[in-house]
Amino acid sequence: MPTDVAILLFDDLTALDAVGPYEILRSLPDATVRFVARAPGIKRTDHGALGLLADHALDDVPDPDVVVVPGGRGELAVRDDGPVLDWIRAAHESTQWTT
Repeated sequence: MPTDVAILLFDDLTALDAVGPYEILRSLPDATVRFVARAPGIKRTDHGALGLLADHALDDVPDPDVVVVPGGRGELAVRDDGPVLDWIRAAHESTQWTT
């Protein structure tokens, strides 16, 4: 059975918190791992030198099996981002894991 993984990206995230889980989860048999964000595009890490590409908007991935929310300075802003929180809450209703 396929596993749909969504890794949330946002500006000022800690790269290892997104890339580390990506490297492990992408090797699961039948796993699809997608980087998602409120709006697709490049999200800069907390040091600014590295950009990660969110290929998908939150609405493109409404019911993933796994949600990964990385840490970093930008996570504080995510706590007040209504649409992102709404997506996390809705996705959590059907995820196997929300981390």
